[in-house]
Amino acid sequence: MPFKERLSVVSENFAQIKRTRPLLLPASRGKASILEHNPSFPMAKDTSKKILVVDDDKNIRTLISQVLILEGYQVTEAEDGVEALEVLEDSASDYSAVLLDLQMPRMGGKEALVIIREKHPSLQCLIISAVGAIKDAVLAMSEGAFWFVQKPFEPEELLALVERAVELGALKNENQNLKKIISKVSLPSTFIGNSKATEKIIGSVKKVAHLDSSVLIRGPSGTGKSTLARMLHQASSRSDKPFVAISCAALPRDLLEAELFGYEKGAFTGAVSSREGKVEAADGGTLFLDEIGDMPLELQPKLLTFLQDRVFQRIGSNGDRKVDIRVIAATHQDLEQMCQDKKFREDLFYRINVLAIDIPSLAERPEDIRPLVEQILKRIAVQHGVDSFEISSEALQKLKSHSWPGNVRELENIMERAAAFSDGEKIDAGDINLGRGSIAENGKEVARSSTSFVGMTLEDIERRAIIETLQHCEGNRNQAAELLGVSLKSVYNKVKKFGIDV
Repeated sequence: MPFKERLSVVSENFAQIKRTRPLLLPASRGKASILEHNPSFPMAKDTSKKILVVDDDKNIRTLISQVLILEGYQVTEAEDGVEALEVLEDSASDYSAVLLDLQMPRMGGKEALVIIREKHPSLQCLIISAVGAIKDAVLAMSEGAFWFVQKPFEPEELLALVERAVELGALKNENQNLKKIISKVSLPSTFIGNSKATEKIIGSVKKVAHLDSSVLIRGPSGTGKSTLARMLHQASSRSDKPFVAISCAALPRDLLEAELFGYEKGAFTGAVSSREGKVEAADGGTLFLDEIGDMPLELQPKLLTFLQDRVFQRIGSNGDRKVDIRVIAATHQDLEQMCQDKKFREDLFYRINVLAIDIPSLAERPEDIRPLVEQILKRIAVQHGVDSFEISSEALQKLKSHSWPGNVRELENIMERAAAFSDGEKIDAGDINLGRGSIAENGKEVARSSTSFVGMTLEDIERRAIIETLQHCEGNRNQAAELLGVSLKSVYNKVKKFGIDV
């Protein structure tokens, strides 16, 4: 919680304390004084909350423990920071808050606070400070302490702060749990299918998911490379850590380095504040480099250096930063040929191609169409707020007669349009608009357009391909780039060159 918000919370607590009957200091009153508190003042009611009290003064520890126990808390005591960390090592989740004295032998409160905040970020810490140590207490708050209480203190003051710290910790835990649930709900479709090719892919995932070696996923645009990358992450030991993706094709080359490695304030014009990059954000988890074949040659040496030891520097900084991540890369391009053509570094290729998984086009695995359609329709039904969508056998057959130049992404788009324009919750053949790419039942491809290319210049054909693809993708440049097999920047350049308005 930001400093100002904590200040507001505690100010409110103090205002409530002033409205209650004042108590004498616990040093001059026995533990029974806490039983005389004003009943209108809100106190902790949950007797299951456990508090760790850390102070080298046994009398202070005993006094604080008695105050908390009489209010219904369970209490564990520790005489310094070292003992406190030992207590929390295996049972941090059992505790709702920690009270830390600043000055203690072996390890003081400030040092223990830093370690506790790093290992157990949801566990709230209250600093116990002596007279004259207010500056140190405020400094501890900048390190993540919830607030501080000064010795000698009043029981109600202490209890009010402990209660608020416990509430904040519970809210943070709830937020983390909700984020985990939301992340699981929002994950893309699982990579499924009935074909032998898909069975082989899933088998490969099971074999390599637990490894930390780099993985290169190869396949045509729209086949589900990013879905497979997420599936690898979810099946790994890093599944509870971040999955961070960056498209090497979607960003201009002058922004890609900053997006990857971050930058310091003032590193370049417009860098008004420091910013972490995708590499830093993925620490502990997985970094997914989509369409790595589009990474500029001048940036490839820096990526190679990073992959060798997982150490990097933000733009504008000379300080090294180290992260623990797994790298998964994907491409629809022939990287071996690009290496021969000097368009991709051979040493970088070997570094990312430790484990390789190839995804065939959808046209090569028609057995996967039915399970993919069923999965897509389940997701669409949830979005539309209906129980389910069905598809007729005629509609399914029509889908199987398509050549699928856009692969699974094209299938998803077609099914979403079909569901949107269908009269009910059943999709018939008439609801399926395939556009270009239909093939005859004997497997021979028929004309993909009603107009012949005969007599057209290559520039005319290129312009028409851009226009029709953009219309097919409803103006989505990124999807158009995927279908055309070019970079996003190329699409923007062609749109500008031809004056296309789609």
